[in-house]
Amino acid sequence: MGTSMGAIRYATDSHEDYAIFDNQSGLLSNGIFNIVTDPQGSPWIGTYGGGVSFLKDGKWTNVNTPQGLCDAFVYDIKFSGQDTWIATWSGANRVRGDLFDRSSWQAFTKENTNGGLIDNWVYAIELGKNGSIWFGTESGVSSYNGKQWQSWNHKNGLSADYSRVEQDNIGSVDYLQGEHHSGHNSASSPSQNYRPDYVVSMRMDQKQRLWVGTWGGGLTQLDTVNNTTRVYTVKDGLPGNYILALKEGPDGNLWIGTNKGLSRFDGETFTNFSKLNGLSGNYIFSLEFGPDHSIWTGTHYAVNQFWRTPKDDDFEKLQ
Repeated sequence: MGTSMGAIRYATDSHEDYAIFDNQSGLLSNGIFNIVTDPQGSPWIGTYGGGVSFLKDGKWTNVNTPQGLCDAFVYDIKFSGQDTWIATWSGANRVRGDLFDRSSWQAFTKENTNGGLIDNWVYAIELGKNGSIWFGTESGVSSYNGKQWQSWNHKNGLSADYSRVEQDNIGSVDYLQGEHHSGHNSASSPSQNYRPDYVVSMRMDQKQRLWVGTWGGGLTQLDTVNNTTRVYTVKDGLPGNYILALKEGPDGNLWIGTNKGLSRFDGETFTNFSKLNGLSGNYIFSLEFGPDHSIWTGTHYAVNQFWRTPKDDDFEKLQ
């Protein structure tokens, strides 16, 4: 689990064994944006100002700007074959091979791609078919197939028009103002809380549909095969239009963390959960599944775990 005071390793089977990792343990920063596991099973951490840290042979190893990282603020990490892709505040990196060989590093920025990467602030990376890479940024989504770039923003269907979400967004994100989730520019009016190009979360599902979560513009399904989009908002059943986290479940359902609770989408219907169902808070920043298929949610108050009953495919218990 990532927190503002370090990372926590928690034994889900015993609920008793845990360990805390912070700058005294070897990390360069206690602010944790992202935790992933590489193909060898080692944890990698993207931090707030401390670059990337990964655990190998019981020791933390750090990679930062001197090694070639675009920025010390790291939001996402993905692995594709021998490549490591890293999303930062100042562009994206691809590392081919040895992290400590400077020639292995390649940077992708708006400047060196001639605008192919639509914005340097990269919040999320997803892997598509045939080696394509998808970048979620503060100005929209960009894809790269190794030769060509393509981008989407609200002008070509990335998010809902303001008129469609205006009433539902009023007072929705007061808590988030000043947080890194609010982007580079702080909002001073309700209309500024609507940032249709600001991509907060992304998830590529098994059918090669890219799900894009925006800041006030709802959830978008981008069909990467047919190059079409469909936008979902509160009016379609979502609890909120600020999509903070996305995760595909083992059964293929999409789980959505919003500013007004958790939602499960089966392709037709949204089923929503909030504090009334036992959540510790309605701002859902992160989602993960355990080996028992229970779902873990990170909120602004605590971490919750849900167990689903086999009979009705619903939640049995919240802890």
